[in-house]
Amino acid sequence: MALRVAHFEGSGAPEEAYTLATETFQEELEKVSIAGEVAILREERLDESGRIRSLKTRPGVLGVGDRLGTGAAEMDLAVEPVEGLQLLIKGQEGSISALAVAPLGSMLRVPDMYMRKLIVGPRAKGKIDIDAPVAENIEAIAEAIERRPSEITVAVLDRERHEDLIEEIRGTGARIQIRAEGDLTPAIAVGLRGSELHAVIGVGGAPEGILAAAAIKCLGGEMQATMWPTQRSQVEKLRENGLEDPEKKLTLEDLVRGEDVIFAATGITPGEVLSGVRYFRGGGRTHSIVMCTEPRMVRFIDSIHALEPDAGIQGFQL
Repeated sequence: MALRVAHFEGSGAPEEAYTLATETFQEELEKVSIAGEVAILREERLDESGRIRSLKTRPGVLGVGDRLGTGAAEMDLAVEPVEGLQLLIKGQEGSISALAVAPLGSMLRVPDMYMRKLIVGPRAKGKIDIDAPVAENIEAIAEAIERRPSEITVAVLDRERHEDLIEEIRGTGARIQIRAEGDLTPAIAVGLRGSELHAVIGVGGAPEGILAAAAIKCLGGEMQATMWPTQRSQVEKLRENGLEDPEKKLTLEDLVRGEDVIFAATGITPGEVLSGVRYFRGGGRTHSIVMCTEPRMVRFIDSIHALEPDAGIQGFQL
């Protein structure tokens, strides 16, 4: 999928890029030997004027509730055709495509809405509380990884709603990565030891939150969340999906149940965890991460793709 959609880097065409990415996911998932149900997929976005617009230019493209695959094993699918869509179409770093898979019914069904998140890696597991003051959480994270608060880094989305949060974090002395878009990519980085990112805090998309939960479950970290409804219809939708209390503090187990989870992502544009797609005459190169909970495994895959018959006739370049 990344090989096809990376051609939209710097294109300024978000709906066209997202539609192609979604169609490609649909085509490829139809070939997989599972019976997958799309549980999570972002289908709308706010445009620059604040209006809600569909991300897809054509009807009939992959949607929530669709059943895909050729096998019998019934699975939930969380699909992120492009995280960092604006990053992609502006030619900026950090855009990825991602997919999470778990047994049917494992993933919390959430509408396309906001979610408040607190995400940390394995060493800070059991030390956080999303209901506690930000300063307490940063102090706890720093102590867990044997650093001072001034020696940890927190990712926060660059949104007006986070102005107070950013000032609170600054008050602790911690460093902040204020990101234009995307909280799934930093969630992956937080779970990998050696990354200089130690927490993700703030309000972001709920669909991305479920994917982040799948990744963090594979990486052995911790995530807590609460839903952030802005409309009564969202509260009603949550209740239809079994979440009676929209203010409930959600644990990782609430978000993705069980210990049979697979997560995969591929870089579209360059980022801190994954390289972006690189093209050569007649082909391209991709960088992916695949992880699972049982057995606990993280694998990075660097692939060269010959897309035309004579690609690589002179040898592939490292």
